[in-house]
Amino acid sequence: MQTRQFETAMQDVAKAYGSPADLLADDDLTRAQKLKLLQQWDYDLGLLLVAAEENMAGPDSGKTSERLRAVRDAIKRLGVEADPEETASSPNKMGTAPIPEADTRESKRKIAH
Repeated sequence: MQTRQFETAMQDVAKAYGSPADLLADDDLTRAQKLKLLQQWDYDLGLLLVAAEENMAGPDSGKTSERLRAVRDAIKRLGVEADPEETASSPNKMGTAPIPEADTRESKRKIAH
């Protein structure tokens, strides 16, 4: 995916892709790009969960946990397993899915899913 398109998608992953499955099906993305987008999506959903916990829920917030589960399942499908201890011991309320930096570095080849 071209840099400008990727940067636009990073700003609002949910807007760029209707579901994690749509993101995984995008053959223009490298594995590293998919992981970066999923990591951003995970972070965004974590923020929404924290907002809901603090009584600042937005529209459609009831589906946030379900979406977060789908994002984390997509991360697993790309071969990255979250360490439950590391996620639980996150220094913030969000407990985002940690993805090793090596997995988000670009390589020359694209992956098939």
